[in-house]
Formats: sequence, structure tokens, C-alpha cells
Amino acid sequence: MASSMLSKFDKYWKAVNGVMAIGIVLDPRYKVALLDYFFPLIYGDEAEDEIEKVKSFFQKMIIEYDLKIKEKENVSSSSNQTQTVSDAVVGKKETWRTNFAKHVGAKKSVTSSRSEFDGYIEEKVLPDDENFDILGWWKASGLKYPIMQMIARDFLAIPISTVASESSFSTSGRILTPHRSRLRSDTLEALMCVQDWLWTDVK
Repeated sequence: MASSMLSKFDKYWKAVNGVMAIGIVLDPRYKVALLDYFFPLIYGDEAEDEIEKVKSFFQKMIIEYDLKIKEKENVSSSSNQTQTVSDAVVGKKETWRTNFAKHVGAKKSVTSSRSEFDGYIEEKVLPDDENFDILGWWKASGLKYPIMQMIARDFLAIPISTVASESSFSTSGRILTPHRSRLRSDTLEALMCVQDWLWTDVK
């Protein structure tokens, strides 16, 4: 029985939950610094590899969200091209203004997804204030970290459910009651409202 419980413990102890890791990195009070502190205590010599896994996972998420932004920009660009044709009919004055706007837009420096992540990580962590409003901070940081703000909007609204330890490591089977294993209705309502408000603010 002891060996069975130990194998189960090792299985979940070594598994890095990507969602929870992203939640830590998205907290400007901790970022990767918290992983640098705790992972050596948890994983020992494998700590660096585990931290790199978290960074790699986060960067893949940034690339995925960046692609979504570019798809929206392509749709918007197609709409602007149609408008440009209409402007050309109006007169040369509107045409050169439209072309000048395109020229200025092309000259703007575009921050890559990797540099956005690196820039965020390189900034100093904020003071560890228990009353810190992480959602408010990300709402105000949208211009600086637009892609990461989208990730924060989605991931910080994910509820974290816990499972009783006696259920996880018990060899006698399921012992949770339906009431104990579900979130309260008011908790679900609050989470849904928060995500809805975040979507509205970003739009």
C-alpha cells in the first residue's frame, strides 16, 4: 500500500501544471523569481529544466495569442484596402493621406512576442502586497504588454479547484460527495462576471 501511495505522490509531485505556472508568471509580484526560489526545493538538480519548461510553455502561448491578433489585423487591413479604393475616387488629397498613414505604420517598430515576454521578465518584481489588484494592473498594462494582457485576461479567470488528499491517495476508491466536489453557484457567477468585465474593458 505504501509503495502504491508513493508512486501516486511522485506522479503528481513531478507534474508541472502549466495553467498554475502561467498564473505565477503573470503575477508581477513574483514572475519567474518565485519559480527560481521554489523549484530547487521541489525538483533539486532538475529545477533548471523545469523552469525552462515553464518558460517554453509560456512563450508558446504568447505565439499562439500573437497569431490571433495578426489574423484580426489582416481582416482589418483588407477592410482598409477597400476604403482606400473609395478614397482614390474622392480625390488625390485623400489618397496621399491614406498612403502616408500606411508609410508611418510600416515604420513603427513591432515588438516580437519573445521580446515582450523578456521585457516583462527583466523588469523588477513589484512589492509583495497582499492587497495587490492583479487584474487592475494588467488592465493598465495593456499598451505595454498587449499579448500578455490577453493571456492574463483568459488565464487569471480560470478557477483552481482542489481535491481532498484522502481522495487522491486513497486505495479504497472515490470518497468525495457530489456537494464537496463542485464549486458553489455564487463562486461560478463571480468568476463568469469577472471574465465578462475583463472582455468588455479590453474591447
